[in-house]
Amino acid sequence: MPPATSRRRPEPPCLRYADMPLPPEPYVPRRIACLDTWRDAAHTIKAYAIQRDPDPAVPMLSAEVARAARDAAAAVLRDHAAGERSHGLGFCIVHVGEEAVWLLVDWWLSGGIVCQRMLSAPLDDPRRFEPVQAPALACVWELAVTAHERDAWVRHMLRAEPSPEAWLADVLPAGSY
Repeated sequence: MPPATSRRRPEPPCLRYADMPLPPEPYVPRRIACLDTWRDAAHTIKAYAIQRDPDPAVPMLSAEVARAARDAAAAVLRDHAAGERSHGLGFCIVHVGEEAVWLLVDWWLSGGIVCQRMLSAPLDDPRRFEPVQAPALACVWELAVTAHERDAWVRHMLRAEPSPEAWLADVLPAGSY
């Protein structure tokens, strides 16, 4: 009996750095810090900031940007995070990046599901947050916070006796990531 022939899919071409239309830039850590816990009638949110400027004399966020981000996050939660599956707990990230000020608002649902809405504001008007329409999740710096929050959720909430207080106290330590 002749050996069975298998159809092999052609291998996709390997992109070389020189062939990439927009090659990746070298990674430079950014400052990350937990700002505060934001509370309203229905939600409690751990708020983080990411600052691209490595100078510790540069504030993580101005007071007006923090206030605008808090108001925008509250509006997102009010519009999208109500419902019987919501735990009323979440986290947000305000990232002063190269292209814009990004706001990622994340909240937890039953079943260990995290939901997210992303907004951005122009660098020259960092208080004007608008929803991002592109299919984006997060950048590498924001994912450091998301990974910590995922692990904290597993440690403190996905257990026989969940502890929201322990989860709220478990924040990513301030530093460069």
